[in-house]
Amino acid sequence: MRSRLDWSKARVGAEPRPCVLCGKPALMRSPDRDVPCHKTCAEQWLDQHKQ
Repeated sequence: MRSRLDWSKARVGAEPRPCVLCGKPALMRSPDRDVPCHKTCAEQWLDQHKQ
């Protein structure tokens, strides 16, 4: 089952910074930790690390 995250409270940074998961430029900041991250990268990480 594919994870779906609610990023409605995420913010957009002023300039792209490397995604903490893939390293590619990301404007979005994660809503819980405020770090640069793509929503799709976060969902894939969750799917891979479910127990």
